[in-house]
Amino acid sequence: MKKWIYLITHGNRHSGPDPRHTAEGLKQIRSLQIPSNIKYVIVGTGTRFQEIYEALYPVLPGQAKIIHSIFCGSSDGIEPDGKGILDNGRKVDLETEYIGLMNPQYFDAWKFVNSFDGDTLLCAGGELMISLGLKAINEKGHLYELDPEDHTGRMIQ
Repeated sequence: MKKWIYLITHGNRHSGPDPRHTAEGLKQIRSLQIPSNIKYVIVGTGTRFQEIYEALYPVLPGQAKIIHSIFCGSSDGIEPDGKGILDNGRKVDLETEYIGLMNPQYFDAWKFVNSFDGDTLLCAGGELMISLGLKAINEKGHLYELDPEDHTGRMIQ
């Protein structure tokens, strides 16, 4: 039986350190239909990932267990000018001054995804999508289905 992992990317957000969702971004998240069989919810440690969980909490199955992981996304962000922004407000060049999830020589994203049982929901962001090799389909505020066996993913909402 195939194991499916689901991933939600954060919606539209404000700029700045540890950005929160805009009203439109929260609307994006609340409009998603979450599978009813979710057993685990893995939530990034940044505010926008916590907001995903809070927005979806009313529709998550009661038995779903929450686990926090920096691998789903931290308080760091990417600004509209393409610079990374740290929690303290410092802007950094993502190519020369930052090592994060997008650097596959340091992090095996598919190994991380495959470590969970099926029916797991990741509340994550673009950095994890990029590290999974799914940059081409990465959009804010969408639900994806990941196949850890084949290392593929597709947008389902």
